[in-house]
Amino acid sequence: MDFKIIDKWLEEAMPQFEKDLAELVSYNSVEAPAEDGAPFGREVAGALKSAMSMTQRLGFSSRNEGYYGVADWGDAEGSNGSFMAVLGHLDVVPALPEDWTHDPFEMTVVGDRLYGRGTMDDKGPMLAAVYAAAALKAAGYEPRVPLRFIFGTNEETGMAGVARYVKTETMPAGGFTPDSEWPVVIGEKGICHFKLSAKWDAEETGALRLVSVDCGSAANIVPAKAKAVFELGEGAELSFPAAEEIETVLDGEQIVITASGVAAHGSTPEQGDNALTKLLRYLAGLDYAPSGAKAYLDRLCALTADDKTGADMGLAGKDEYSVTTVSPNVLHADAGSGCLLCDMRFRITDEPERYVELLSGLAQREGFTLDTGHVTRPLFVREDSDLVKGLLSAYRDVTGDMHEPLIRGGGTYAKVIPGMVAFGCEPIDEPSRAHQADEYATRGELLRAARVYARAIYNITK
Repeated sequence: MDFKIIDKWLEEAMPQFEKDLAELVSYNSVEAPAEDGAPFGREVAGALKSAMSMTQRLGFSSRNEGYYGVADWGDAEGSNGSFMAVLGHLDVVPALPEDWTHDPFEMTVVGDRLYGRGTMDDKGPMLAAVYAAAALKAAGYEPRVPLRFIFGTNEETGMAGVARYVKTETMPAGGFTPDSEWPVVIGEKGICHFKLSAKWDAEETGALRLVSVDCGSAANIVPAKAKAVFELGEGAELSFPAAEEIETVLDGEQIVITASGVAAHGSTPEQGDNALTKLLRYLAGLDYAPSGAKAYLDRLCALTADDKTGADMGLAGKDEYSVTTVSPNVLHADAGSGCLLCDMRFRITDEPERYVELLSGLAQREGFTLDTGHVTRPLFVREDSDLVKGLLSAYRDVTGDMHEPLIRGGGTYAKVIPGMVAFGCEPIDEPSRAHQADEYATRGELLRAARVYARAIYNITK
């Protein structure tokens, strides 16, 4: 295969690629309540419909199944499961416009940067893979092994769409998801999203009385803002101690306390600055009612003092491949109840049952109610497998970068379908832009990704 032809086709196709990506970004495809024909909401359904139209225009046979979409190159159904797959997602995490410089759902081009929610995670990379296959097709390549693109619709909120695929469709022999980092991720830590809840007497009053605490938009985002609201009663102090990145504002008979931090992906809490733990530390220095709320929030402050490894919860751990991380990311409390949602990524050599047992003991000791709703096992694929070698070769051919395969905390679709790994396209050794305000990918990064994916698709289907 003459990849100079492929690379030229991709470069010439970039203007249309950008138009297609802008169309996908325009959908606020955060999971929403189901509607007729839209199991994850109207915007997600719109993004899927657009993606299916794009794959048809590029010459692939596609169908929209609502929970997911597929686009085939070759006879995947008749291959008895010997086809390869590229599995990506069209849903995104929430984007708060006030945190963005640009409209998150109107792709904005500034120099080489394409700003918009999903440009890096995962609309941009998935579209780059589709264009890579289209370039091979335009050059006359016919894969010996059929290729199937699978478009998921709620990767960020439970992966139920692809779970439906697993139950109803033929499984591939292997493949990759264009989601995560270069060069190739051969290990993904286990994930457990757990809640610690409590209730107390809401009637108790005092000079300072809690109204609410609100923080976080998703389990897998380190929060950049956290807010507490108190009612001021008779005898309440009108001055509050100063603290770095804490703002106190008097609003009538209420005081609003806001903590600021830096958002990050839940799998890399060390790259962020958790606003929630800052707020909890500040609140621990105040006296307020109800006393049950004070006791609950003070305990959370102590248990989340280490907001990266979970050491204060007894969850820290390390093996030769990976380190357990725990990030407290969402908290909602009022005068009578509270619920903390944490994101844990545990070592690839561990089993989830061990952590469920540890969390059960923690909840029992603290008097909390525990909910472990989202738990996935770790993933590990051998470095010397044909799949990993084929993908790594494609990446190195384009970039010359000789980094070794990675172990990461992100949870991708690779965990849902056996024989798959995560493959790009965030630059290695740079802070993640996924789930961040002002998320972007550059033209150069997406063009490079398409070139890598073209070689990778060739390597695994020839």
